[in-house]
Amino acid sequence: MGKVPENKKYVNYARKIKFKGNSVHRRAVEGSTENQSSRKDEESRPQPKQKRSKVQLSVSEEEQEIQTLRQRYCDEAARATTGTIETFSDFPLSKKTMVGLSEAEYTKPTVIQRECILPALCGKDIVGAAKTGSGKTLAFLIPVLERLYVEKWTRMDGLGALIITPTRELATQIYKTAVQVGRHHDFTVGLLIGGQNLKIERNRLHNLNIIIGTPGRLLQHMDENPLFDTTNMKMLVLDEADRCLDMGFSVTMNSIIENLPDVRQTLLFSATQTTSVRELARVNLVKPVRIAPHEHEQNVTPAKLQQSYVVVDLSAKLTMLWSFLHTHPKQKIIVFFSTCKQVKYFYQLFRKLRPASLLLPLHGGMNQEKRNKIYAEFCKKHTNVCLLATDVASRGLDFPKVNWVVQMDCPEDVVQYIHRAGRTARLNTAGENLLVLLPHEEQAMLQLLENGKIPIKQIKVNERQLFSPLAKIQSLLAQFPDLKECAKRAFVAYIKSVALMKNREVFQLDSINLDEYARSLGLNTTPRVRFISRASDGKGSRPKVSSNLETTATRILDRASSDEEDPEEEDFLQVKRVDNGAELPATVEQGHAMENNHVSTDAQLPNGTSKKRISKQKMIKKSLQISKRTAFDDDGMPVASTDDNKKEDDFYDLTEARLRLQQQDVEDKKRYKALKKAKRIAIKEKERAVKAGGDVGTALADDFGSESDGSVNLDWLPDPDKVYGTKRTKADVSEGEPHSNDEEMPRSVKRKRKLLENARDLTLTDTEQLVMNLLS
Repeated sequence: MGKVPENKKYVNYARKIKFKGNSVHRRAVEGSTENQSSRKDEESRPQPKQKRSKVQLSVSEEEQEIQTLRQRYCDEAARATTGTIETFSDFPLSKKTMVGLSEAEYTKPTVIQRECILPALCGKDIVGAAKTGSGKTLAFLIPVLERLYVEKWTRMDGLGALIITPTRELATQIYKTAVQVGRHHDFTVGLLIGGQNLKIERNRLHNLNIIIGTPGRLLQHMDENPLFDTTNMKMLVLDEADRCLDMGFSVTMNSIIENLPDVRQTLLFSATQTTSVRELARVNLVKPVRIAPHEHEQNVTPAKLQQSYVVVDLSAKLTMLWSFLHTHPKQKIIVFFSTCKQVKYFYQLFRKLRPASLLLPLHGGMNQEKRNKIYAEFCKKHTNVCLLATDVASRGLDFPKVNWVVQMDCPEDVVQYIHRAGRTARLNTAGENLLVLLPHEEQAMLQLLENGKIPIKQIKVNERQLFSPLAKIQSLLAQFPDLKECAKRAFVAYIKSVALMKNREVFQLDSINLDEYARSLGLNTTPRVRFISRASDGKGSRPKVSSNLETTATRILDRASSDEEDPEEEDFLQVKRVDNGAELPATVEQGHAMENNHVSTDAQLPNGTSKKRISKQKMIKKSLQISKRTAFDDDGMPVASTDDNKKEDDFYDLTEARLRLQQQDVEDKKRYKALKKAKRIAIKEKERAVKAGGDVGTALADDFGSESDGSVNLDWLPDPDKVYGTKRTKADVSEGEPHSNDEEMPRSVKRKRKLLENARDLTLTDTEQLVMNLLS
């Protein structure tokens, strides 16, 4: 190692460097005159910020602050009910939390935050419900940070708070807010969602103080990771609690709750909170405080949200959506569909049609990295963008400055409608929601919205502004087979989603015209939907659902309503076919009454006679006749058969033929095994002969002809020596054998030998002249 130069400027630079391993140390100390310019460039660069908290308190100051906070929690309980809290500084919060809130530009609490934070700080269980976009995230994040701070929680204490959300995007959003607000605390925050590296999460899990995740990944770590310890956990938070506790996550949530300690503080938050005593009892709430500031208001949706609906036929939905995007080019729009396959098809189709707005897809069938990228890209855009999404984007996500929410498919219930519409008009901003209804859905859905305190008005579609791209779509489907297959999958997926809905008053599968809907998607033929059958009215336009479809749909409802949909096309609703077979004439039936052991039912004819139905196999068996052999005498007349047992009207007996084939197969197998055994024995004998010193060439020749010796006889061929005579080969000549039989050689061979003997003494010039003469 060289000496450090006595340069004051260089020494100061070396002191400033934060050493990270030997490579940095060598680069800082082993300086040379050749890289003085590179050091100057590095010196001029801004140094990275140290990851130390700006709010630095001594141990005594923290102790004093914690004692003060605990006293203020109970003293200001009465003050919170007076409505005098206007800013976050009015709450008994720590300095680290206050600095984080001010840096994140959170100054005034919302209604749900004013009523929830102080009871949560006092350690009470809370069931909170508020309108979408009212700031529920901070209502539970601030109590979580303050509770762990007052408990003097450190990294060595393990898990202190667990936050569960139904979707990955919502978990990511909560994680970013927690890191932003709690950046000055010493807690570690982790995000556990599907689609990420499981090994990295497993190795870091024991060092996390606050975990934010989805139910599936949390349960996976609980089952597989022994480092996931929840013994000391203090708080449990369920965001979108009604979705976490419903049928889709019931088994998973029950397993998670069993692994949590019984003594804990539990917070439930949602825009549409559940009121079921049974559901609330599952999370072991102890005297919960119900907070619903908007419960007694006239409307459950935001005041600045303009809600309207339009009634269109199913075959006109695509044209209506395309025209809507053309007439709103500079808007930020979210379009909701029922299934992932619809989102895929409309995204690929509209991308080829080249609309004026940027199109982005978001659905559960995408990998997590792509979902995060599309979510971030849509949040950055402020105008001229359209997000085609499923209900994976309807819960809790904060999309900034969304102008329109278009619900192309009717929501399952009022709760789903509220969450979809809540993606716009957030935090006292304006927004518009458009609900697209089919004619048979209008009356029942409007009644549900009215009972749910949701004001909505009808608007008419301006037919002058409708642009039908059907001709272009049909040409695209003919040009791109993959797009056509995608359209078929979207068609089947929508029909399945309608069939799985519980509310039969709103979702009427019998009212859907399948042929018109298929043509509106650009398909010339209607795809087959396995769980429905065509009505026998001649038109074939109305589907008829099987009787056991409803019970099957109830059994699969949990799977269909989950966040992640199946990427593959699987017809999991399969109705068993009832094959009644065919009917044969009574004469055939009477002649073969002995074979009626497969008869299933009896049918009554109009004249009172009954005929029985037999299986398809019996029909084939009875229709085959035995091939007859006819013999003729010298005069050309047929000779009667001597076998009296066979009759002319006998039919081919399949059972007897099958037995004969089986017997023949057994004999063929025995014969084949005998041939293989004989061949093996012959090969072993030849190998022994070769090892004993026999002629290898003879053995190989015998082996080469072993397969054909027993089957082909070549004795009838003439002797080649007698036909062509004995001739000397070119090898014999070259080896210098004696020329005793020159007279017996052919003339051509003698001439070639003479030329070769004369050419040995020729020079190069003479050889060239000889060749020219021969060629001429």
